[in-house]
Amino acid sequence: MPQIKEKQASRSEPAAARASTVPPPRGAKIAAVKPTHCEAMLTRVLHLAEALMRDNRESRGSLASGRVIPADAEGPTQVAPDEQKAVAREQLATALRGLEPEMAIKLRTLMIAGRDGQSIDLVKVNLSLSDADAGFAIMAADSSDNGPLLIDYLRRGHALACASGVDLDGPLTRWQAPSVVGISERAWLSFGKQLASSQPADWQCLGLVDQSTQGFSKLYLRLREHGWWSFRAVLDRPTPAGVEKERRELSKRHVQSVSVDTLEGIVGHFGGVQGRALQRAGRAVRARLGHAA
Repeated sequence: MPQIKEKQASRSEPAAARASTVPPPRGAKIAAVKPTHCEAMLTRVLHLAEALMRDNRESRGSLASGRVIPADAEGPTQVAPDEQKAVAREQLATALRGLEPEMAIKLRTLMIAGRDGQSIDLVKVNLSLSDADAGFAIMAADSSDNGPLLIDYLRRGHALACASGVDLDGPLTRWQAPSVVGISERAWLSFGKQLASSQPADWQCLGLVDQSTQGFSKLYLRLREHGWWSFRAVLDRPTPAGVEKERRELSKRHVQSVSVDTLEGIVGHFGGVQGRALQRAGRAVRARLGHAA
């Protein structure tokens, strides 16, 4: 099948993705991609939401009956779980109240996109910048009542946005503008929706590892019974026979590779990747797993 080539200087791609594709000298160190301001705020909100929902002996300190577990036989009891949860909830609410109006709407957009598996530009938040207080109240209610779902939806929406090439720090009006229509961007959106609608353990992964960087030089991904995706300089849809042939050749040539059935098994190999499509896929996969950029 012909490759799905990316458009040059597509409006929906961030500026970093439109930089020169001339690879650096072999063995050269490649700077890590820094998280955007939006990603930094998203990471903070997720961290606080996870603290609120954490339910283990160290953070909860109680039995199933609700009785407090002593820290040790003679020491004082731990803080009651209800009090801990109230503190964590207030910390999250404070962080949400501290968001700028546009940032609050962006995070809510990601949440809805992740929940519904929608393209970012099709999300209807039904809030304007002047409705910021209402936006904060809605997000606070979501975090208190649906904490685990909030975390999951934000991760899914973040992955969809990264796969779609959304400039996360771009103005909200650009988020809400119709996406560029084209075979490449439609393919990326399809991949993003698969990421957002699935679990990490639903994926088959085959990656070729560059021995000098230990990062991927090429990556194949497939969701359950769906077709394969391949990522290098461009996004492609290889045939099952083509992927199997590549797998056999790797075995014969003793090329270092990673073959696993979960996205968690490949997240450590996106550092130093050079292909544009590989970089974009790496951001999306890491977002889905809740890893910082």
